[in-house]
Amino acid sequence: MPRAIVTLEDTERLDLKSCPEGYVVLRRLTYGQMLERRAMTKMEFTGGGKKDISGQMALANAAVQLYEYKHCVVEHNLTDENDRQLNFGSAIDVARLDPRIGTEIEVKIGEMNNYEEDESSGN
Repeated sequence: MPRAIVTLEDTERLDLKSCPEGYVVLRRLTYGQMLERRAMTKMEFTGGGKKDISGQMALANAAVQLYEYKHCVVEHNLTDENDRQLNFGSAIDVARLDPRIGTEIEVKIGEMNNYEEDESSGN
């Protein structure tokens, strides 16, 4: 019978171009996690002007990125200046990432979890 779940064994290693010798091992979100992630971006906005809405959307986007790092990065060798391994469950550690490294990881996580794009491209 065909297996229909995501497991920790279903991973992909990404050797980072932006950090020589650095790597992350990523996995897809489960369907339940994808639903939870979607719910994070469906916020109700009442009152306030455009500036308030923009600020709230930025906070929602940051929360989604942290959620994805926490659930999709299952292994890595990235450290801080004291050789302490970064904790991608920590907003502080994720925020401290070099933007090039953070963006490279973010893009790969997005590619792994973007099923709508897979369907439209015929893959």
